This record gives sequence, structure tokens and C-alpha cells, in this order.
Amino acid sequence: MLRLWHMPAEEACQVLTWIRSEAAMETRSAPTLLGQLLLADGVVTSAELADALVRQEKSGERLGQILIDGGALALRQLERALRRQARLRGNASGSGPFVLVVEDDLEVAALVGEILAGAGYRVGIAESEAEALWVALAPGGELPELVVIGLGLPDHGGIELLTVLRKTGSTSGIPVIVLTGHPERESELRERGLSVSHFLTKPTAPRELVAAVETALSPVTSG
Repeated sequence: MLRLWHMPAEEACQVLTWIRSEAAMETRSAPTLLGQLLLADGVVTSAELADALVRQEKSGERLGQILIDGGALALRQLERALRRQARLRGNASGSGPFVLVVEDDLEVAALVGEILAGAGYRVGIAESEAEALWVALAPGGELPELVVIGLGLPDHGGIELLTVLRKTGSTSGIPVIVLTGHPERESELRERGLSVSHFLTKPTAPRELVAAVETALSPVTSG
């Protein structure tokens, strides 16, 4: 069974594109974020998801319920995926700009999320490059208006995620703020031609973080 969760970000992006095109040929739609998370966890196959999407298109039933009724998914597996989806999407009732925080240190992620939520932003938290891609590339889903990336993520340190975001048309213009404990990494990003709105050194003062987000979003919100 395919486990995209542990693939490098760029490779996972390529596989996701293939899965999306295969499902679209059968259903004229594409896997939702929930479907991608279930695929990534290896609890359903691409064939099972494609079949469920066909049924969903015809009946309008919820994807998770279709997979459970068909025996492809256990309730606990669906609940786990739904919790992860809620973490990635943030508070659905929030009205502020959607900011995705990508940080594997859960304490840092929670602190950054709390600061930005207190400033009126709707915050989703991704713990890996792969999780961030599920949100950014989910077909029909809401794109984050800004991404905060903590350099030092497992596998590729966040560099590959930033590369994929900049090479993908739908995400190439999303403002990115980088958080790192190693200021010298800024020159590495410049050498790779990877543009970011702000480069902040940890620990970052809450006021500085909020100001950077406001500045990065201002061309978007004013335009």
C-alpha cells in the first residue's frame, strides 16, 4: 500500500498529481484533503478512494461514510484523519486570513498558532512538509493566504517544501515567512533563488511575528 506520508515533498507532490489525475478520469473530480490524508496514512488504496469518489458524486454522501460502509475504513481511522484535517485547516468558523504554520516542534507550532490566532488569523498547523502539501495542493480546497515555515523540518529542513511551493503555479505567489534558529540559512535560500517575505530568527518576539505577517499580507489584502 502506498505511503506518501514518508516520501520527500517533491516526490509526494508528483505521486499526488498522478493519483489526482487517475481519480479525475473516473469521477470528473479529485480527492479531497480528507482523501489525501487517508491515502497518505496508507489506510485506503487509490482504487478504493476512486470508487468512493464515484459513489460520492452520484449519491452526495460523505466520503468517510462511504468508505466505512464499503469496509475500506474503520471508524477510528476516519476519526484520526478528521482530527488531522481540522488541525491543518484551523478553525472553520474563523473569519481572518488563513495562515498555515509548518513546524515539527509542537510547542513552537502551538505558540506561533496562539500568537497569530490572538491577532485575528485562522491558523492551521502542519507538522511536516508532506502535510503542508496536502493543504496547499488539495483540489478545490482553500489555499493558505500565507505560510510560516520553520526551517529544520525532518528530511529536507523545509527547503524542499519552499521549492515545491515556488514551482507550483497555484502556490508560487503565496507569501512565506521563515522561522529559524540559524540566521546563516538566509544566504542559502538566496543562493537557491527561493524568495521569502521575511526571515525571522528564533526566538521571535510575538510583536515582530505579527508585524511580519501583516506586512507580508498587506499587498494581498490591499490588492
